[in-house]
Formats: sequence, structure tokens, C-alpha cells
Amino acid sequence: MAKPTIVLLQGTFQVPEVYHKFAALIESRGFPVVQPSYPSLSNQDSPDFTKKTLADDVAVVEAVIKQLVDGEGKTVLVAMHSYGGLIGAEAVPEELTVKSRKARGLSGGVAYLFYVSAFVLPMGQSVATAVGDSPDHDHWDGRFKMRDSLATMYYDLPAEEAAYWAEKVIPQSNAVKETPMKRCAYTYLPSTYVVCTADHAVPPFVQEMSAQLAGAEVKKIDSGHSAMLSKPDEVMALLEEAAAKIETGN
Repeated sequence: MAKPTIVLLQGTFQVPEVYHKFAALIESRGFPVVQPSYPSLSNQDSPDFTKKTLADDVAVVEAVIKQLVDGEGKTVLVAMHSYGGLIGAEAVPEELTVKSRKARGLSGGVAYLFYVSAFVLPMGQSVATAVGDSPDHDHWDGRFKMRDSLATMYYDLPAEEAAYWAEKVIPQSNAVKETPMKRCAYTYLPSTYVVCTADHAVPPFVQEMSAQLAGAEVKKIDSGHSAMLSKPDEVMALLEEAAAKIETGN
């Protein structure tokens, strides 16, 4: 049986490069990887940048998933980090799930959700209504950014590597926080939630609540927010465990 394609959804404030090493690790284990870019983090000099919302990010990812499933008949596992959890939950319509497609005699589909220290919100809620503005963020001209990313997202990496990634942190369109959730794929897809127990960005108790909301199987890693950098092999092992559930149907 072919291994599922991993749609890798990154967190906020970060360039895609942050995930490239982990994506290469996934590919080295025989999984195809697709990592879409978000409009709310791209083309920051565009006059429309600050108008980009969660819905714009979702539209891009949903189109990628639709092409993989409808266009290529692929089985898909959606792996989500941080902000990516919101995008993944909304970007998978029920008709693109394996269960729905199988009932219609079609192959492929989204089979599983894999969260790593990721946000999960209920239908109708937005980041603004659920969380509000974090004291860890700076806001200006329709943008927001992590104030001290080294201490918040990368503190458990070797000093040189942590400084490297902290220098690359970028702002995001503030409009993403105002978008309410319109679809919650965790209500019709199984999932695993990896709690990063030493996370300074998303407190572990918030992660536990998110996992409960998603109805996810909970796994734990002793790491900070960026486990795909600090504990890539441990995250990979759990990702393979999740993928194996697809293959066995459990």
C-alpha cells in the first residue's frame, strides 16, 4: 500500500524554510510531502497583504488538498503545527475524506489529522474571540509578530541555531485573527495531538484542551514549541505511528 501524502501546514511568523529539514526527514521515510505557502505570510510588500485572512490561507490549502485527492486519487494525512491547526481543520471538506469518497466508490481522500502544539477552535470562534491579543505580540499597520521568538519558540535549540531562526521570524497579517472557523474537520476525521510539554508559546494546558476539543489521541514530547526542530525524530516516529493507523484502518 502506498504511503499517504503528508500535507505539512506550518505555524505563524515563520518562513517555510523552518520546516524544510523536517519535510526532508518525512520524505526520507517514503512519504511524499506538500507544504503550501500562506497568503497571510507571503508577499508582504503587497498593498493587499494586511487584508489576507485565515480564509485566504484555507483557500490555498483546500485547493492543494482537492488536487491531491480529486486530481490524483491520493490518500492524505494533514500534519499541522501551531497556527496550521486552524487551517487544516477548515481546509478539509467532508466530501474529500476517505470515508466519504469510499462510500461513493472513489479512491483516495484525507484520512487523518496530526497536530503538533497546534491551535484547535470550535465552529464560529476566531483567534480574536477565543484568545484575544497576546502580550507576546507586537502590533503595527495591520501586522503582528512574536516579540521574543528566541525565548518563546526556539529556546530549547542550540544557541546558534536558535538565533538563526529567531532572525528569520516575520510578521503576519493581523486579519487572520478575526476570521471565525467555518468548518471543523476534526469532527469527522480521527486525529493525534502531540503535546509539547515545555512549550513557551502555547501552554501545555491549552494544548491539552485543544486535543480534547479535537477528540484526538494524545501523545507527549518533552520539547518547546518547535519540536520539528528540537525533537524531529520523536515527532517523526509519532507521525509514522499515525500513518500506520491509516494503513491498518484503525
